[in-house]
Order: sequence, then structure tokens, then C-alpha cells
Amino acid sequence: MQGDNMKYPIIITITLILLTSCKKDDTPVRIGVNGWPPCEIWYVAQQQGYFGDVPVQIVRFSAWTDNMKSLYLGNTDITHATYFNALYFLDKGEQAKIVLSSDTIDGGDGLTVKNGISSVSELRGKTIAVEINTDEHFLLYKTLKQAGISLSDVNLLNSSAADGRDHFINNEADAVYTYEPYLSQAASNGGGKIISTAKELPGYMTDTLMASQKLINDRPEEIKTIITAWYKAQAYILANPEESFGLMAANEKMTPEDFAAFYRSFRFFTAEENRSIPSSENFVEVVTEIADFLGIKHTDYENIAVTDFLP
Repeated sequence: MQGDNMKYPIIITITLILLTSCKKDDTPVRIGVNGWPPCEIWYVAQQQGYFGDVPVQIVRFSAWTDNMKSLYLGNTDITHATYFNALYFLDKGEQAKIVLSSDTIDGGDGLTVKNGISSVSELRGKTIAVEINTDEHFLLYKTLKQAGISLSDVNLLNSSAADGRDHFINNEADAVYTYEPYLSQAASNGGGKIISTAKELPGYMTDTLMASQKLINDRPEEIKTIITAWYKAQAYILANPEESFGLMAANEKMTPEDFAAFYRSFRFFTAEENRSIPSSENFVEVVTEIADFLGIKHTDYENIAVTDFLP
């Protein structure tokens, strides 16, 4: 009898352990977003219930760098990042990987110069406003290189996107490398013109979804659900544009018509395309060149993208 009584505490303990190990993590998966059309897709996914029983919290930031830093400080779990940002923040804190190459846009970034300048080659010795250690810094490097100029041949004025536009308008810079809408605003209000855009550098301005290594290790099935929700929401937007653009435009403080035009300028990669992107020649070439620009060794980023979570 005493032997049987001894079994009960053991059975109860084992049962509690099993129940604990099977308990679903109800901590929200925190997705960092900014004012950028692809980020607004998450709100459609949330409204339509595509996350299912996966708890998701959308965390909105006003500055993209704050969004990126949040992931690497461990305060968010998934965020949008370009290839450049994925590499730049590689050693800045928490580890993360690219789990999806989400979209690309042609011509969203570019170089505005004063009307008296007719070519990139004439920028030697000129002052160019650009935010250092950003995609725009790298794209400027690429643009100058194509014209036979190095970054050391120009004077860089470190400025945020909005400040760069203002420096140009106030004649404190001869050129500015920035993104829309600041790019066009600088040209139209600062006596200038756009002479080069990222359209001439295909593959370099690709957005991704980054997931923290902790989320990858602890909740892989939930990442799959979230990426599936991403694609479901895109399909819903395509089928219900009026309702969807109204929802997303409100976050951007844009009219639905203007937002729709901006959204449709993006090309979204399919899940099937994503299966081959990390091993593609273009991906390897672009990531290698960015890493060289940042001084990152190949061994530190060779497994930065994974395809394990595609639907």
C-alpha cells in the first residue's frame, strides 16, 4: 500500500511537467512597423483574424532606426528591414535572421541635384546631404562609383531624410540622396532635379522580414502562421481594395487614392520566389557587396537568411 501511495506524487509531478511543456506561449509576438505601405499589411491581417490563435501585437515607430534597434534590444520579435539594415545591425545586440524577402520598390530612393548640375560626375568636391550608415549612404556610394567618383571625393553632410531635404532647399547642400517623398520635395522646392534613382540598382533595395533568433528557436510554428497571414492579407487587399486601402491609408495620413498608387508601386515576392532567393546569384552578390562596404566578414553573415517558415 505504501508503495502505491508513493506513486501518486510522482504521477502528479510528471503530469504537471507535461501540461507545462504543452502550454502554448500566450506572450504576444511583437511586430515592429513604420509608416511604409508594406508595414500596413499587418493591420489588414489583424483585422481579418489571419493570425488565428497566435497573439500578435503591432508596435508602431516613427523612426525606422528606432524600429530596428528595438528588435536588437529584444523589445520586439519581428521587424521590416532592408538587406543593408539586416547586415548593419548584425552585431548590434540580439541575433536575428531574414525569414522572408518581402518586397522591392523601384525608384523610391534617389539623388536630387541643383539645376546647374547635369551629371553625377560633376559632384566631385560638392556637398551631398545623406544619412550615414543607411541604405541611402550605400546607394550613394554605388551611384558615385558608377560615375568614377568615391565618397572621399565629395563632402558628406550627415542628415536624416527630412533634414537632408531641408539642407538642399536652404542651399546648404548641392545634392541630397534620400527617399520619397523627401526626394521629390527637395527637387520641386529646392531648385533641383532627380538625376538618379535606385531603379538603376536593381536588387539592392529589397525589404525583408527579420525574426529574432529567440523567436525562431522558441516559436517556429507561430512564425509560419504569421508569414501565412502576410500572404492571406495581400490576397484580401487585392480582392477588397477600397476597404483595405481606406484602413491602411489612415495610418499613413494619406488619401486612399494616393496610398493605393504608392502601394501598387511595390512588387511583393511570392513564397515560391522566396524558396530560391537566399541561394540566388543576385542575393549573394548584393549581400556580399553590402557586407564589404560595412567591413563584415563572410563567416558572420553566411546563414543570415532562412526559408524554413514559408507556407
